[in-house]
Amino acid sequence: MPFGRAIGYPHPAPERTASRPASGAWDAETVFQVWTNRAALARTVRMQERGSPSRLHWRPLVALSPGEGF
Repeated sequence: MPFGRAIGYPHPAPERTASRPASGAWDAETVFQVWTNRAALARTVRMQERGSPSRLHWRPLVALSPGEGF
């Protein structure tokens, strides 16, 4: 989805949705993914935080609390 369309888009489950920039030829696009539950999303985000920094990491639409995902 282009970034301009992503602004204000009503996501069906924002508490378990994350976004990241698309990779490859469509760098200007944003990719959204909906996890089955909030715990799975939190664990994914925390695992990528342990690795090397990347612009392609998932960013939750609703911020994680300090204890989530551990």
